[in-house]
Amino acid sequence: MAANFDLKVLSPSRAVTTVKATAVTLPGVMGYMTILPDHAGMVAELDQGEVTIMTADGAVERFFVSGGYVEVEGNRVTLLADVIERAREIDVNRAQTARKRAAERLGHISADIDLERANRALRRADQRIQMSQATPKS
Repeated sequence: MAANFDLKVLSPSRAVTTVKATAVTLPGVMGYMTILPDHAGMVAELDQGEVTIMTADGAVERFFVSGGYVEVEGNRVTLLADVIERAREIDVNRAQTARKRAAERLGHISADIDLERANRALRRADQRIQMSQATPKS
């Protein structure tokens, strides 16, 4: 059994990180999942939420993702996120503004309001705020 695996984290605009990892926990559309070394091959859709990476050197990296996909093939894992930000780099003021805007949309429901989109925006802002508050800035 391998002790770690190669993990690439990508977004459409850049390569975010490439590390040797011992585990990665991700928000799948059916719930959170953890990938360990020698995981069965798969492709899964990601929901918005927190990604936690345990690196081979013992460090923990946390990211917020807003959808995407993960592919596991052998001991190679590729995470392609629609939007991704390191937890310590989340702009909490921007997240609070987005939360206020989404809450206002939901408070004034009319025929032209996309409720699913507004609820998703509210949840995304809440998750980003929560992650930012739980992460020390370095």
